[in-house]
Amino acid sequence: MKQPQTSPVSAPTAYPSPAQAYPAAVPQAPQTAPMAVQPTPQPPMLQPQQTAPVPQAVPGTAAMPSPNMAPPAQPMAPPIDMPAPAMPSAPIQAASPIAAPTVETNREGGEKALPRISIHAFCERSETAGAIQATTQDWRMARANLKIYMGGLPAAIEYYHKENTPGLILFESGMRGPELFAQLDTLASVCDSGTKVVMIGAANDIRLYRELIEKGLSDYLVPPFHPLTLIRSLSDLYSDPDKPFVGRVAAFFGAKGGVGSSTIAHNIAWALANDLQQETSLVDMDSSWGTTGLDFNYDSSQGLEEALAEPDRLDETLLDRIMIRHTEKLTILPASASLGSPAPTASTAYETLVDGVRSLSPLTILDMPHVWTDWSSQLLTTADEVVITATLDLANLRNTKNLVEFLKAARPNDSEPLLILNKTGVPKTAEIPVKDFASAVGLQPAVVLAYEPVVYTEASNDGKMLSDLKSGASAYEGLTYLAHRLQTGQFPAQISGKKGKKLGLGKKKKAKSVEAIDSQKSNKSLVAKILKRK
Repeated sequence: MKQPQTSPVSAPTAYPSPAQAYPAAVPQAPQTAPMAVQPTPQPPMLQPQQTAPVPQAVPGTAAMPSPNMAPPAQPMAPPIDMPAPAMPSAPIQAASPIAAPTVETNREGGEKALPRISIHAFCERSETAGAIQATTQDWRMARANLKIYMGGLPAAIEYYHKENTPGLILFESGMRGPELFAQLDTLASVCDSGTKVVMIGAANDIRLYRELIEKGLSDYLVPPFHPLTLIRSLSDLYSDPDKPFVGRVAAFFGAKGGVGSSTIAHNIAWALANDLQQETSLVDMDSSWGTTGLDFNYDSSQGLEEALAEPDRLDETLLDRIMIRHTEKLTILPASASLGSPAPTASTAYETLVDGVRSLSPLTILDMPHVWTDWSSQLLTTADEVVITATLDLANLRNTKNLVEFLKAARPNDSEPLLILNKTGVPKTAEIPVKDFASAVGLQPAVVLAYEPVVYTEASNDGKMLSDLKSGASAYEGLTYLAHRLQTGQFPAQISGKKGKKLGLGKKKKAKSVEAIDSQKSNKSLVAKILKRK
């Protein structure tokens, strides 16, 4: 086995980390390109006036000249005669060919993060390097250590003659035929055992793909591709062959305590299982104050606390024992709501629990407590869907705005959170208009629910769902509408209900009260300041 070199080695030209996220991160050659095109081994990337960060994992900074470095794939203004691997100084002005690709939104199964591995990418085109670099902004790549170099396959071969190979190698090459396979044989001779290799090619050729797989490569990709498409392809390489399926997770979070997030989560889980026939698991993540057991009429002394007590021994057998089979399609993991012992604070315990449940259930509903900790923010970031419940007051507006901004930054490649506005139309109260609330938080509500305290109190005290009460039909109709979105990824074209009844607003007179409040309170000073600041 090769030993790491203690003296500096010649390294390929490192691709700098862009200052902005994809697609603005795709670089172009600097305007000082004519000075950099010199037949000298000095790398053009280390100019004093440039401030873009450079990966430091490999000692040495001398560039490796490569005759295979391709020119830019598109014209740039002004035209320059310089190879693409040169150090970028600004994003391209023209539209990039990798900005167009879309990503599959209705993907079966949930998202998986890459394991703790090291990844080296060797690119020929700066556009490809920019797309790969954009993956570092995604939460699925948080544990992976990615470094990008220019030079393609020849640079990789030269580099690994002197260095150990990482867990995964990506290389870009436009070669085909005997020349390509000869270089692949050379790369194989310097690769350590267990290294996975993925090729980024130039042509969508099924025959070439089969030949590469027979040669031992793990995958073959063709640009342009969306960063999430690349991440999913790499993640699939590390799927457990015995348990390849991973279910989807929807996390329900209240913008403020008492907004009704738990009640809504429980009724949507019931709608998924009972009305849409979707196999669903409901997990109460509030070990101290959880109400899942109460709403489904269970008095459980075990559940969440037992699962979190020893996450190392949490397996399918233990989960099957502590979870309650409420119906054929609905499984519940309640919390005992005991104050006897504090809940674990380590994110790994909660992550292990959620991973265990989603390996058994196609769709998992997480009833999240209104706390902001490392584990709660981690679960919200990694969930497939996030549902925020809020009411129309200033504190909820501020908290919802903060949540939406956090989630959009932490999940750049995921769908926006879904917003539920609950308890609207409260008599004799100064509510923020729905239109102004949505404008301030930058998110349109998926469902607007009326203030119906008698209905919700009766259902809660009797351990029933809204569907069991005739007076709760309108609210339940709106929650079923959202349940369809969680199941299929799309809202239904239309739903059943009386003609003219606004979705989820209950009786028509209550809808009118909301409109009256909207017209009276639209000029409140604090809301106006928030909208102006936005």
